[in-house]
Amino acid sequence: MKGKFSKVVLIGMLGLSLATPIQAYAYQEPTNYVHMKTPNMTVFSAYGATINASEKGDIFSIKANIVNNRQPLEVEIFKNGKDGVLKQVAKKGVLEPVAYRDLNDRVIATIHNNAELKFDNSPPNYYRDIGGSTYSSYITTLSNRGIVQGKTADNFGVNDSLTRAQVSALLTRAFSFQQVQTKQFKDVDAKKSWYGGYVGALNSLGIINGKTPTIFDPNGKITRQQAILMLGRTLDAVDFVQEEYAVLPYQDTYYLQGETLRHTETLYAIDALDYNANLSPNQYITRGEFAKMLAVSLSAAGRL
Repeated sequence: MKGKFSKVVLIGMLGLSLATPIQAYAYQEPTNYVHMKTPNMTVFSAYGATINASEKGDIFSIKANIVNNRQPLEVEIFKNGKDGVLKQVAKKGVLEPVAYRDLNDRVIATIHNNAELKFDNSPPNYYRDIGGSTYSSYITTLSNRGIVQGKTADNFGVNDSLTRAQVSALLTRAFSFQQVQTKQFKDVDAKKSWYGGYVGALNSLGIINGKTPTIFDPNGKITRQQAILMLGRTLDAVDFVQEEYAVLPYQDTYYLQGETLRHTETLYAIDALDYNANLSPNQYITRGEFAKMLAVSLSAAGRL
């Protein structure tokens, strides 16, 4: 049994499906927001944006004059018979993830850039190596949303490690952050690397730093502690506040302090961390572990 502070109620663990968010969201149209409506869509901005929203066929188009990673737009789309996974239409028609929660008759998406959205009915991937994994439901949900991909078409690599570039891409895609090119790091080629925009987005938000002021080390592996820091900072960046905490059960976290301790407590309180005797913060995190942490964090922030 987890030790609890007084009046603490922990958020329950995700079940087999992540279709229902961890926290309950009773959606009400905010009256103090700038907004624009189309027949099946309403776009809100808390930042006074000038919004241009339109529908054409199965495409929902949103443009605003002050969209960036600090000033997101909230998009309410009524399904009206539409089905599938909401995604962004990127360059050359490629479909990419968008952060949203599903309320059955509608979806509430959060975007940090101008976007064209549509419901996608592509068949999901099935990974042979996740059937007996405790992370199966999290991996499946993130895969269906297009947030994570397997090492191959039928193998996720649930026990493999992750690199700094890969985690940067996962967080940027999962939270729909706008990619930002960076020239700060000598080992990140803004023109040729596939991860430059992801690294730039997170670096601009203070979520990830370089190993030095000029070296990012994109192929360096991520430890469990580093993953906790990045996810905790991401939740800070989207203004998530955890008001209820539980006593950490780990025997090896006595030396955690400051920011690291705070984010560890937050992620444990929302059940993003496994319940083990030890946290082992300096061990490399696995793809399965990070899938759970990411899925639970997205739900806690109202984006899954």
